[in-house]
Amino acid sequence: MPVGVRQLTVLGEFKPFGLVAEALDGKPPGDLNDKYDYFLFDPDVVRERDENDENETSRSALSDRCDHELFIRGNRIIWSTGSRVFKRFTLPSPVIKACWCRMSDMSEALLCVLQIDSLTIYKTSGEVVPVPISRTITSIWPLPFGLLLQQASEGNSSTHASFSFSSPSLGSREMSRVRRETGYSPQRNFNFSAYDYIGRGESVSVSSHLILKDPLEEPRSTYIEERGKVNMMKDFDERTIWTSDQVPLMASYNRGKMQHSVWVVEVINSNLEVENASLSDVVPASVLAKRFSFRRIWQGKGAHTAASKVFLATDDDASPVICFLLLEQKKLLSMRLQTVEINNEILFDIKPDMSQSIPAVAAAAVIVTRPRVKVGPLPYADIVVLAPENILLLYSGKQCLCRYLLPSCLGKGQLSHNLEFRETVSLSHDLKTVGLVDAVEGRINVVLSNGQMFRCALRRSPSSSLANDCITAMAEGLNANFYNHFLVLLWGDGDCSYLSEVDSTVDSEWNSFCNVVLQMCRKSTVVHQEPSKSSWEFLLNTKFHKNYCKLNYFVGFSSGLDPDVQGSESSVSSMASTQNLEKSFYNDLLLEILDSLHAVYESLKLDNLRKRDLELLAVLLCNVAQFLSEECYLDHYIRDFPTLSKKFGICSTSLSSKAPPSLFRWLENCLKSGCSSANIIDLPSLICKDGSSAVSCARRIVSFYSLLCGAKPVGKKLSSGVCCNIASGSYGNNEELTVLAMVGEKFGLLELDSLPAGVSLPLRHALDKCRESPPTDWPAAAYVLLGREDLALSCLSHSCKSKELETQTIMNLISMSTPYMLHLHPVTIPSTVSDTIGLESTKFEDADSVDGTMADGMEHIFSSSTQLRYGRDLRLNEVRRLLCSARPVAIQTSVNPSASDQDLQQAQLWQLAQRTTALPLGRGAFTLGTIYTLLTEAFTVPKLVLAGRLPAQQNATVNLDPNIRNIQELKTWPEFHNAVAAGLRLAPLQVYRFIAMS
Repeated sequence: MPVGVRQLTVLGEFKPFGLVAEALDGKPPGDLNDKYDYFLFDPDVVRERDENDENETSRSALSDRCDHELFIRGNRIIWSTGSRVFKRFTLPSPVIKACWCRMSDMSEALLCVLQIDSLTIYKTSGEVVPVPISRTITSIWPLPFGLLLQQASEGNSSTHASFSFSSPSLGSREMSRVRRETGYSPQRNFNFSAYDYIGRGESVSVSSHLILKDPLEEPRSTYIEERGKVNMMKDFDERTIWTSDQVPLMASYNRGKMQHSVWVVEVINSNLEVENASLSDVVPASVLAKRFSFRRIWQGKGAHTAASKVFLATDDDASPVICFLLLEQKKLLSMRLQTVEINNEILFDIKPDMSQSIPAVAAAAVIVTRPRVKVGPLPYADIVVLAPENILLLYSGKQCLCRYLLPSCLGKGQLSHNLEFRETVSLSHDLKTVGLVDAVEGRINVVLSNGQMFRCALRRSPSSSLANDCITAMAEGLNANFYNHFLVLLWGDGDCSYLSEVDSTVDSEWNSFCNVVLQMCRKSTVVHQEPSKSSWEFLLNTKFHKNYCKLNYFVGFSSGLDPDVQGSESSVSSMASTQNLEKSFYNDLLLEILDSLHAVYESLKLDNLRKRDLELLAVLLCNVAQFLSEECYLDHYIRDFPTLSKKFGICSTSLSSKAPPSLFRWLENCLKSGCSSANIIDLPSLICKDGSSAVSCARRIVSFYSLLCGAKPVGKKLSSGVCCNIASGSYGNNEELTVLAMVGEKFGLLELDSLPAGVSLPLRHALDKCRESPPTDWPAAAYVLLGREDLALSCLSHSCKSKELETQTIMNLISMSTPYMLHLHPVTIPSTVSDTIGLESTKFEDADSVDGTMADGMEHIFSSSTQLRYGRDLRLNEVRRLLCSARPVAIQTSVNPSASDQDLQQAQLWQLAQRTTALPLGRGAFTLGTIYTLLTEAFTVPKLVLAGRLPAQQNATVNLDPNIRNIQELKTWPEFHNAVAAGLRLAPLQVYRFIAMS
């Protein structure tokens, strides 16, 4: 089948973000060095690493889904997020190389900057860690568990690598992955010679490659495994050209041997028996216990120059491949990696017979065909290739899917960072594409022969979330051969508007996807038809002719048919056999499509906001089920949408009696009879598959119901067969365990509101049951989920040790809450007990207020959470009464006052006024960080009332006589303290909520 032709979606003419930032800074051109460099990276590279985070909607503040850039000129680095400068770094000396790296078990990414005589590590939180190095370092490279440093030989100690970056686009986006102390390979025991451990300082000076595992530790020596022996790596000619920050692989080039090598980095244990007692005193056992070893898994000779680019991609069957772009040979060499898991550890090797070569002058790894599919720690990566004939091709594994064309006239462009460019950019026919750089996910920069560079999207993010979910489900559920065949049809010359057209609508994208699926049904229908026969062939196959041949048998003929007739029958038989195979292929393909899309259908039932998507998918599934004569499936969809019976009716015959999985039936049986009694056949197989993102909502609900009804966690899997992430914390019953699972799966109140009422009711009951007295060791997000913000803030203040960690934790809290309720005040529950304490608690009205009630600055304290926490404890009411300064104070006088009593009232009122002016200090401490206001809401400051009231005279008000006392002098500082106490009520969490909502 010929490849399809697609048009690149041009986002705009590209300029490095750093140049724009420098222009906005107004730097004079003479002050800048002409030499600069940059690289683009995905924001996921630097987001906080969460081991249990598989939810796509859970992102940190840095993950704004636009391209990030590190721009360097001289000794200055600019980290920008689109048009906004995020951070700036100024170093004492020029930068040689910079890269992002993760070390040890640290959650945050580190910016490692190599200078002439130093290595500096910057944390995203702002902390700077200088790393002392005793020898000259020529280059640095990221690995999954640390930073690889390549030393210069003694003769070339003054030389450095050229000014360059380690672009994360060569190895794809950063994924959350399990960090093990033992690395990626099983623990292996080797015998090292005593010469390898002569001392840390001398050992570092000998090794050609070092690994920095922690910013606060010294770099460690590396070793090489050859022929069963492990020796220190001392080959300074083995120059590193690429490493992966996701899997422990390194590619190198040896100029003297003219060969490329691929190495796997392993963490091994040593059984060294130190015979010298003094040596054991110098080198601790903990230091000797772990060593980094390089094991060569491939080498290729004959290359006069090093590969210009090395990257990881994915083969047809989802196996990772490592690709070398060899410009001198104008080809892209890709070799398939073999991964074997032993004892929860992954071993890497290369299959020598599984390699291919593609003509190419430029290439890059992109995420296009399966944007949400993961292959272990790696995303599914395709390859975009610029062929020597100036043709831009997209490969998925070995299959070429389509050819890309630039528009003949590039109109007004706009990049993802919202920078305006020239009104029109005409593209001459003489211009050619000469390079592909800066690939991030499905976006890449196309370099033209005139020096212009355009940011292009190979696949625009579809507006139809339904089409995206269905394609992802098919990528995760179909057999590799079936899905590759589907990809060929999807990217062929069919009407797939969401892959190419910029102005495509949601309906057109969905219709294009449906056309591809129905096209397979039509192809299978053509196969079902009998091949046409001529009249002569019809006569030869009649019963009369066969009987005549039997009765009139002539000697010398091996058959009653002449040779021509035999050949005709054999060709008909061969054609029928081929068509039967094609018929079986399409039937099996459509059956798997039906199963995968049915899983999406069942998952969509759990989202009230996607009812229209559910009906659209039901129409497509009815077409497929009717074609396959799956009567049970057709009946299942018509029961949900009875109006479809007018169009499809009911199949009269059924070739299969298989009942479709029903998620609601499983949930009902789980609640009635328990998790162990619920039939797992009622669950679509894709829900039970680990790592499936298309039906993640259904998987989470099934896991919550499983735990609620008695399922036991066994590692990451439950006894019901589904996977579930459970947050740390103690639990005493199934409801508490379910709440921890909801926190671990990042399932907040927003997701709970989108569930059907009947499905969410058991989960809400579990939250209600845990609300009154939850365990004290739960994470803050669990308390937010319960509606106990008071406990969440208390937990937050104790757990957050740094500002960056506090910001990240608060973002997690916000993700668990309901966005449209973030700025609402807590529900106030009036205390009927406090209202009937006596005359001291009588309410007073304020004629100046909007609602007529008096605000004392503490009314917000008495919320639903307060009542749950204190119950019948009245001490809180008493504190409020004692600290109230917004109402007149009671004065005890006689019933019939005289003239002398008025002087007594003024004296008593003066003494009480001095006490009232001191109350705001205590009120500020009492209400510290307890209020949330809207951005447009007027901030109220409670009044400072120095008047008194006479309970014996129906609460008549008595004011201080200004002729006797200087009231203004008395109120000058107390009014200031009163306003400060009101401002202290604002909670720190509110600031971050405003940032998240903006």
